[in-house]
Amino acid sequence: MKPTNPEYDKRSNIVHWVARIVGSLSAALFLFIGIVELISNTEPLTFEGRMIGAFGVIFIIGVLIAWWKEGIGGIVLITSAIAFGIFIYLTAGRNRLLASVLISSPFSISGVLFYLTRRKRVSSE
Repeated sequence: MKPTNPEYDKRSNIVHWVARIVGSLSAALFLFIGIVELISNTEPLTFEGRMIGAFGVIFIIGVLIAWWKEGIGGIVLITSAIAFGIFIYLTAGRNRLLASVLISSPFSISGVLFYLTRRKRVSSE
């Protein structure tokens, strides 16, 4: 058994909770916006709306998985954030790159943090 560094464990725990908070708040905001849009919109749902809804569900599932299995959830969040960023880039009107980065970054950040904490925990065991 390796000796543990309490300072390292504390930093790792903080990073883990930051990933949980950022991912959960982002997914909750995404869900809230989606529900409000469905309730208030009188027009039929477009292809883009369906895709954004599907990505929202994938993000929520990724965050839920990451609460129990950080590595798998992190990979789900990273890959879905990249795919979502590409989708936003292809469908955005103006400032495509900015819109793509801003909308997908909370999920990619939390995914990377989840993945890194999982790797640190496995390497320290």
